[in-house]
Amino acid sequence: MLGLVVEVRPLQAHFRIPYNSLLLDSYPFPPRTTAIGMLAGAMGLPEEGFRKLLKELRYGVIIADPGSRVEEKAAIFKSPNSPLYPITKNLFHTPTYRMFFAGDDDTIEKAHDALLDPFFVPYLGDSESVIYPAKRAYLHIVGVEEGQESTLRSVIPCEEYARGARFILLKRNNLTPREYRMPVDFTYRGKGRRAVYRKVVAFAGGYVELANSVNVMLFDGEPVAVF
Repeated sequence: MLGLVVEVRPLQAHFRIPYNSLLLDSYPFPPRTTAIGMLAGAMGLPEEGFRKLLKELRYGVIIADPGSRVEEKAAIFKSPNSPLYPITKNLFHTPTYRMFFAGDDDTIEKAHDALLDPFFVPYLGDSESVIYPAKRAYLHIVGVEEGQESTLRSVIPCEEYARGARFILLKRNNLTPREYRMPVDFTYRGKGRRAVYRKVVAFAGGYVELANSVNVMLFDGEPVAVF
């Protein structure tokens, strides 16, 4: 099996957590639906193509550097007589992400070529979060194998973390482990769609030692929990 590793360092990143309209909070990493949507856009796929990729690809991510958390504040102005609604938006400035995709060899090769010559400009999260390479060789295809591992730097399924884990801190700029509900898929009804979530634990600036080994995919030897 082939895998695609994409290392990016956007100037800013925002992945909205959809629970409060007056607080635009952000995941500290690209969720599965966002990352696969980036590939679909680069490949020029319509909605049906995006849905197919969601079924085909496995995805994992390492927050190599969380960047700096910043806030933007704005007010919604509707008319001279309407009240102002203050909005707070949380973003991450110059984070670095290592995204891992595994799937059919032909799909992985097409996604790789599309990112080199994209149909639409690739971005992560909102349209202002244009991706920038983290380094010159930011995109590469690797061999992937299934394996077992207890020491991970990637986002981890919540249930595996809950069985016992400790966080080993290595860097001053870090994120301590925290639980998130990550969108991993969509269910469709007519023209509408609803997100399907999976509880995960994300962190940065170190690694996690789990009490038990878990199923992972090895991307050129790098163990990654995938969803």
